[in-house]
Amino acid sequence: MSISRVAVVGAGIVGVALAREITSRFPDAEVTVFDKAERVAAHQSGHTSGVVDPALAAQPGSPEAKLAHRGVELLVPFVSERGIPYRECGQLLVAQNTDEADRLEEILARAEANSIPGVRLLDRKEMREIEPNARGVLALYAPHTAVTDFTALTEALASDVSAAGGTFRFGTEVTGFDVMSNEVRLRMRAAAPESHDGVEDDGDAGGDDAAGSSDSEGRDESSSRDESSERSDIDDQVHEAPRTYRGDNTTGPVIDFRDELRSRFGSQDWFKQVEDTIGSLSDRFTNPTSGSERPAPHERDRPAARERDRPDRAEGTEVFDLVIVCAGLQADRLAVASGFDDDPRIVPFTSDYYAVDAPAEVVRGIISTVPDPSSPFSERSVVRGINDGLVLGPNTIVSLGRERYDKHGFDLGDMGSTVGFKGFWKFAAQTAKTAARGAKSAVSTSAFVEEIRKFVPAIDASAVRADSRGIRAQAIDAEGTLVDELRVTTRGRLTMVRSLPKSGATSALATAERIANQVFDGPADADD
Repeated sequence: MSISRVAVVGAGIVGVALAREITSRFPDAEVTVFDKAERVAAHQSGHTSGVVDPALAAQPGSPEAKLAHRGVELLVPFVSERGIPYRECGQLLVAQNTDEADRLEEILARAEANSIPGVRLLDRKEMREIEPNARGVLALYAPHTAVTDFTALTEALASDVSAAGGTFRFGTEVTGFDVMSNEVRLRMRAAAPESHDGVEDDGDAGGDDAAGSSDSEGRDESSSRDESSERSDIDDQVHEAPRTYRGDNTTGPVIDFRDELRSRFGSQDWFKQVEDTIGSLSDRFTNPTSGSERPAPHERDRPAARERDRPDRAEGTEVFDLVIVCAGLQADRLAVASGFDDDPRIVPFTSDYYAVDAPAEVVRGIISTVPDPSSPFSERSVVRGINDGLVLGPNTIVSLGRERYDKHGFDLGDMGSTVGFKGFWKFAAQTAKTAARGAKSAVSTSAFVEEIRKFVPAIDASAVRADSRGIRAQAIDAEGTLVDELRVTTRGRLTMVRSLPKSGATSALATAERIANQVFDGPADADD
């Protein structure tokens, strides 16, 4: 394939690693990386606990297992050469009952089949020799599991791209593509200003409703505002965006977003004023038997008023020989806009992390719960991070917006695209029992910390504070199955990365290598 101009859309860790891979294969090519954020790793890549995931529970010989193995092979020498923090601290998966102990036996068999070195089972006495404060009936120990700084890793990869002559176009939103016989026209515009940068401090993380306590002072101030100012504040918090997908949701369980909204905004005057309206919207979204009429197709396709009222952002175009899209949270939307099918779709899940300062004897490395296939977002870990503090998390729940990191906002368009997708309801039905058990910890920080204390009781709940918040771009197919594998589709000179494996950051270098193989050598060589 003859190429001189290449565009990579998305400056997360995989997109930047792919740009680096292309510059190494085609030194004379002009490589440009586009992202609507103002920096690399602005989204999922920059909001993790830093665990280098060896994919212990991956099916033996699966693409995920191969990518994780190859990813660590490439990662270790790279971080060593660049001086990026990397500490091999070991990981314990701790079983609390006999069911979890049985699952540990299965994970051990998979890990051994995937040639993960040193993995073994430990009884209570052996477990406490490794981690004195771990509590459980049995543990699986992976001594070579490590932690690193994935943001620093992405920045180092970006430095390589720049050194090779590549360029980064931040603050640029890619809106679509026109695929021609031997080139791709990329459509773009200046990105709208970001509404926030990271998670807000909720104050005392041990409280159930930190947002409410921090807002009480704001209510006193708002009483003196005029009506237009108050309306503006509401608009800043309620962002209605165009709905990209609309399903004919006719069956499925009822999941009510009102409780989640109430937990975030219940103490605010504006929420009390519009709660009935929000309730009716929730009924329309979540209860297909409510009898509410759906908007006519031409109404649903029309952008929301807030989008129309924004200042014009003129759209421009550029032509490239090759375009590869690694857009994460927007992967499905850009795919549909470019004429690809809508499967799999992205459902965003918010992952909150918490921090606590504790001496090394509390937790030396990584202590985690046992993965549960019937509850895929219930895994918890306590991680001794690169900066020596402890990171607790993730605490995961369906997100109220694909790019709404603050706890004081939601996006009706994003909510609509989630609850209007049949696959989401099928997934919800499959995980309803286990999700209900974890519902309290999902909206209550203190309940979440108590879950952590079941396997590390030495954690001081009063010292836990809110840390980073990430939004996971989870691909789900029409049958409600999580797509936790690399899935790439190509048409002509345009390639779309539709989903990534769970160990996406760990396997980023290997994933970039695999995608490049598929694009430049063809699918037959993609898995070599």
